[in-house]
Amino acid sequence: MPEITEFTQADLQADGAALAAQIIDNVLRPHPPLRTVVVLEALVMLYRFHAQTLSPHAIGLCSLTLAELAGELLKASTATQVPGCNAIH
Repeated sequence: MPEITEFTQADLQADGAALAAQIIDNVLRPHPPLRTVVVLEALVMLYRFHAQTLSPHAIGLCSLTLAELAGELLKASTATQVPGCNAIH
């Protein structure tokens, strides 16, 4: 694996896809679908605790990834309205 300062967005996506496959196989499949929310919370907590040790370049990559995810989640939350469960933002 290259040093974090040499990571490109393509490197991040490739390594992220490999790790995501491991998480799906070992954490999500054996448990109910709600577990996805728990895994997302754990990953955000990991980022918050670990970010203190990252280089500015790595923090920038993480920030872009989290911002992209936030945008996708906000968009998805307004796409399908479920009675009594309307998105607030």
